[in-house]
Amino acid sequence: MNKKTLLKYVPLPDFMKFKNVLFVGPHPDDIEISSGALVKKMTLAGIEVHFLVATDGGAGSFDPKAKAENVIKTRLQEAKNAAAFLGAKSLEILDFEDGGVYSVERMSVAIAQRIIALKPDAVFAPDPLLPNEIHPDHINVGIAARDALTIARFPIVAARHGLDVSAVKDFPTDICLVYFYTHRPNVFIPVSVNEFADKITSINLHTSQINHTMQMVEKYLRFKAMEYGKQAHSKYGEGFFALAPAHQHCFLENI
Repeated sequence: MNKKTLLKYVPLPDFMKFKNVLFVGPHPDDIEISSGALVKKMTLAGIEVHFLVATDGGAGSFDPKAKAENVIKTRLQEAKNAAAFLGAKSLEILDFEDGGVYSVERMSVAIAQRIIALKPDAVFAPDPLLPNEIHPDHINVGIAARDALTIARFPIVAARHGLDVSAVKDFPTDICLVYFYTHRPNVFIPVSVNEFADKITSINLHTSQINHTMQMVEKYLRFKAMEYGKQAHSKYGEGFFALAPAHQHCFLENI
């Protein structure tokens, strides 16, 4: 069975039909860099978007005299500014140390707890299989978000991971898993000129992270947006690897 025929039976998710989504970023600026235009498109369409940043951002400085607690405060405010600009309904930053030593299993549980509370239609996270990714936080957060879906779906699994679910009446089901920062996009979202401009603005709101490389970064993001735009039949686009619930377990096909 070819891919086109296969996807007639088990289609990829339609992002703009989501009503409630959770973006899980490794650091305070990753959601904006990877998906800022999609976030703006979603919030303008009335989709409820929530941000969850998995690490505290405390290593985001090249100054050897910088103190982590001060960097954390700065980056929290920047994250709030960017999330508000893009229209996100909520922002939460977990206390796992940016670039530090932490348990990926504990991170999975923390993400699962948020999934149970929000019951999103989709969870967006970095692709942990990106071949040239070397940052442990990006890889760990992708793994943690993936594993969190199983923890969040099943009451007994959640309890076995230490979550108190005695007051939970309904557990989330049918959650799509979508990877950003991916080398294998299978969904291309058309992005308007204004949505791309808002993406760049949201990135620049992370003022403490802007340095001499930003011009190069913006050129690369524009290049990728134009490449994805060709696939989305638009000037600009963003690309993602999406798995509908039917694709997430014992599914043997390459989509």
